[in-house]
Amino acid sequence: MNTKIIPIFCNDNNMANYAYLITEENSQNCIIIDAAEARPIIAELQKLNLTPTHILTTHHHFDHVGGNLELKQKYQLEIISPKNEFMFVPGADKGVAEGDTLNIENFHFDIIQAPGHTLGHILYYLKSANALFTGDVLFNLSVGGLFEGTPEQMHASLNKIQSLPNSTFIFPGHEYTRAGITQDLLNQPDFAIYLQKMQSREEGFLAPSTLAEEKKFNPYLRNPLF
Repeated sequence: MNTKIIPIFCNDNNMANYAYLITEENSQNCIIIDAAEARPIIAELQKLNLTPTHILTTHHHFDHVGGNLELKQKYQLEIISPKNEFMFVPGADKGVAEGDTLNIENFHFDIIQAPGHTLGHILYYLKSANALFTGDVLFNLSVGGLFEGTPEQMHASLNKIQSLPNSTFIFPGHEYTRAGITQDLLNQPDFAIYLQKMQSREEGFLAPSTLAEEKKFNPYLRNPLF
């Protein structure tokens, strides 16, 4: 299976959100991860001639569900939400939780419960593509704030992520990399490749970091503060 993951910038004037399209080579259907804003997602769908069948939501915050209802009305798609946040996700049809496997066409997503940023936050792990969609739990060089959970919950969630293969590609809910750059990192010669990936992402290209890179450069994984 030749999986394609397409990043889309949303709320770029203030939140720098990512939505993602997941599709297969030569398929006209796709899945949306975190429909932050309808307008740029619809534009990309029309550009690529793709039809979404599902939205997979990591958590209930407005900047991750803002496009749900408009997209559902337009495409008659199904919205998957965290089971513990079902009532807070606009248009939610089905809730999933830790241990569930979500099977959509040829894609099989493992659900990882990851409270901390919100109490019901989940991650979507697409093992076949070596891809983890982390929402607002893990960013490049940082992590999400504790809006609802405790430091202990966030620490446990980060430990779950760190137990995955080091080659896992990280797909976060925001492009916040620049805010995490420190002089200490700039002084490391091998950080240059990581910077190149950031610059490619900022230009709209697919250039995810790996879990190994986050373990090396992200201070919340190198020296946990939670």
